Amino acid sequence: MHAIGTKQMPRPRLSRTLAAARWDEYRILLEEALACGYQAIGVEQWLIAPPQTAAPLLVLRHDVDQHPRSALAMARLEQELGIRSSWYFRWRTADRDTIAALRAAGCAVGLHYETLSRLALERGARSEPEIAALMPSARRVLYEEVATFARLHGPIRSVCPHGDSRIPLVRNASLIAGQDAAEFGIDFDVNEAMRGRGLAHWLTDRSSGEGKWSDRTDPVELLSARLSPILCVTHPNNWSSGPSLWLDRILAAMLPDSDNGSWPRRPLRTGSDAPPA
Repeated sequence: MHAIGTKQMPRPRLSRTLAAARWDEYRILLEEALACGYQAIGVEQWLIAPPQTAAPLLVLRHDVDQHPRSALAMARLEQELGIRSSWYFRWRTADRDTIAALRAAGCAVGLHYETLSRLALERGARSEPEIAALMPSARRVLYEEVATFARLHGPIRSVCPHGDSRIPLVRNASLIAGQDAAEFGIDFDVNEAMRGRGLAHWLTDRSSGEGKWSDRTDPVELLSARLSPILCVTHPNNWSSGPSLWLDRILAAMLPDSDNGSWPRRPLRTGSDAPPA
């Protein structure tokens, strides 16, 4: 088997943006999984209708935090191997053409929401009481965001919270935790729906600059052991480095509010179609 994600790079702080893209490494990961007998599916499919199979499962979730075009490169690799996965877009990365192409390919798409952290930044809320006071209005805004995303990009069944390290006290996931997801116009929040599902391992590439997995796990060891189910969370921009990533950052910086999770607002609904309190 091939070693995955173990390559050492100089100058770790800039390694992702100065190094070549890592698409071959991602392809190897998928090929190894298939060679070990895994069935690879998107997290939304797994949560809605898990396959009735004895094969181990590799559950794929992609958070598109930056560089939306990199999602298409990653999706093409998956499609060549007969895989369809789930993609979650922030407002800053919700590119109409990219989302349309993923939907046309049979992939699931949802909102990678950052509603609470955005409001906290906008209003200067830093303490726990200040953040708690934002919860009711943040839930109403999230309802509107889901409706707006659906209006612009088509209906969605699930959402997934985005983590914002700038405000450690804020968890966007707390907006839906313990709530009825239907009140927000969705079937479920991915993180909430996974509770109690008995994951064998949560594998994510949200890591340091060397391009390793977050907990320094070697995916080959997990696949060889046929652990199941494995949730594999990736961020396409982590695999697309070099000039392509720099160009995307330059273009994003030229757009207004490009780095604050801004979204196209519209008036709140009222009456029987009102958002949750």
